[in-house]
Parts: sequence; C-alpha cells; structure tokens
Amino acid sequence: MKKIKSSVLQARIIEILRELVETPTPTGSEERLHEFLSSFLEKVGFQIEIQKIPGYSSNLIGRRKKGGPLFCTHIDTYPAFAHAQPYRLRIEGENLVGRGVVDPKGQIASLLVALERTETPSQVAFTSGEEEEALGSRFLDIKAREGVVLEPTDLSLALSQAGAIEIEVEVEGKAVHGSVPHEGENAILKALEVYRQLEKMTFLKLTHPHFPRGGWINLGKIEGGEDIMVVPHHCFFQADVGIVPGVDIDKAVKEIEGIAWRTGAKVNFRDITSPVEVDPRLKIVKLLRQSFKEVVGKEPRVGGMPSWTDAENLFQKGIRCVVFGAGKLSVAHSNHEAISLKELETLSRILIRFLNLWEG
Repeated sequence: MKKIKSSVLQARIIEILRELVETPTPTGSEERLHEFLSSFLEKVGFQIEIQKIPGYSSNLIGRRKKGGPLFCTHIDTYPAFAHAQPYRLRIEGENLVGRGVVDPKGQIASLLVALERTETPSQVAFTSGEEEEALGSRFLDIKAREGVVLEPTDLSLALSQAGAIEIEVEVEGKAVHGSVPHEGENAILKALEVYRQLEKMTFLKLTHPHFPRGGWINLGKIEGGEDIMVVPHHCFFQADVGIVPGVDIDKAVKEIEGIAWRTGAKVNFRDITSPVEVDPRLKIVKLLRQSFKEVVGKEPRVGGMPSWTDAENLFQKGIRCVVFGAGKLSVAHSNHEAISLKELETLSRILIRFLNLWEG
C-alpha cells in the first residue's frame, strides 16, 4: 500500500479540526455539529441515526455496512473559562491550540480522516453530555462487542479505567470576632483537617500495574468564610477520589463515611463509578497493538485511564473497550489546550491500519 504523504494527512486534519473547533459545543450544544458530522459520514458510506434523549442533546450514530468495530467519543467540550480565543483554531509551531483540540475534537478529526480512507464495516457513536452527566452514553442504543473510546492517552493503550467517587463535604464551626479566633472554631481549618484524613485513606495506597502510584484525591473546590475579621462558621468542599482496579468500591465508601463520622463532617456522594478492565486477549487489543507497532515501529505503552470516560457506560452494556487517543490528558480542560499535529497524524495512520487489519 502506497504511503500517504504527511502533508496531505496533516492538511486534512487541520481542515476538519478547524470546522470542529470553530463550532462551539460546550455541553448542551452538541447538535450544532450534527449536520457537519452527518454529511461527512454519509459521503464515506455511513447511514446516520439521530438518537433522541428526552430533555437532553441527541446522540449521532453512524453505521457502515454490518459489523466491524465501534468508535465512540463525545461531541461536547469543557467550557471555555479562561482559555484565550477558545473557538479559533490556532497553529503554534508544531501544535494546534483551541478548546477541544485534545478533548475530544482532535480525536474526532483523526478518526474522520481514517474513515474516509478506508471502507471497513464500522460503527461510530458521537455522544452528548460526557463532560457532565454523560446521559448520552448511558442511554446509547447500539449493538457491538468491542470498541475504541477515543480520548487523550498520549497514544498509550488504556486497558483499564479508574473508578471515581465524587464527594461534597460540609463542616460547621463557630463564628466569633476575628481578633479572638481562640474563642471560635474555624470551619476552614476543620475542613482542611478532614481533607488531610481523606488523603491518608488505606485504599489510596493500593496499586495496580496500570496505576503504579495507586489511587488519589483531588480537592477541586472549596468555599468558606465571609470576611477577614470573622472566624468562618461554615466550609464546603468538593473532591474527586480516584479508585484503581482491584479496590472494593463499597469498602472505599465506608472508609469515607467513617472519616466523616469521626470528624463531625457531613458527606454527600455525588457520583460513584467502579473501575473497569479489559481482557488483553481481545481482538480489538491485539489489532491496535499490531497497528501501532507497524506505524510507529515499536510496541505501544499499556496503561490505565485515570479519568472517567464513556467506556464505563459501554462496559455496562457489554461492550468491551480500549481507551486510546492522541494528546496529553493533563492539558485537557486547561486554559491552553494544545496538541501536536504530528501526533494526530500518527493517530490517523494507526486507525487506518487498524481498520484495514480488521477487515483483512
């Protein structure tokens, strides 16, 4: 097979990605891209289904012939927040910059390039709401055995996904004049002590081959206090707790509840998801490994996905998925979301080879 020139692939990726990025799709606005995606997929042999979800943005499903692998990713992006010129695709050296270039629109662009250069039977699911409640993948109606969830993994094969426990914690104190803090109870300091106890939870020390550092906790939001001259009487914080495969999620919940009880804090569990892991002997894993090796010239790194993705909901439907994609997760959601154009090209080449191997 004649090798496609890098300049050709890269130009096509930029062309598609510009359309994707410059059509803003924060959660709730996914359908803005349905016309573009539907038109593109129809031109490369897909039949389109718009899957309605009452009170929620629709999913877009594409099917080419019968059978084949499933590719799934979401259309919505994280809000722009402090990202400069979020909805204009910019080229900075070797990188492409803009909201969603990593999560997930760069993945979509690379996939579309691969699909237009192959004819392999396959299915595509573009879901809604992944950045929030993920009702798109929860109510996704599709039949498949194996799939690829496209998310930034730095081109490593994520054969597992961490679980998560999202918590809200409230701590009460006693307000007094700020000049006599010893007569009050500072709720912010009490909340920080609760957090320090949470950092020491035993299950966070358990490791897994894909997560050698074990579990983690991130203090994402904290609110408390009214004025510099008042001892805070109330503090509230939200935290995300990462759970590696092998941890008993029920025991983890009980340990959190125990800390709350001992410290007098109130805890509310916003969301609880279990970790998942895929069998490395599956066809989808073997062919992705082979495709990577043929394109890159070496074996891919294998690891786990620390962030929640649609893969968890697909697992619940019996669809076994590898999480795979270009770019670094750390820059997703940031105020300077950027991805290497060369890496997006590599992703396209891997997916092209993967589709050809699947059919052959």
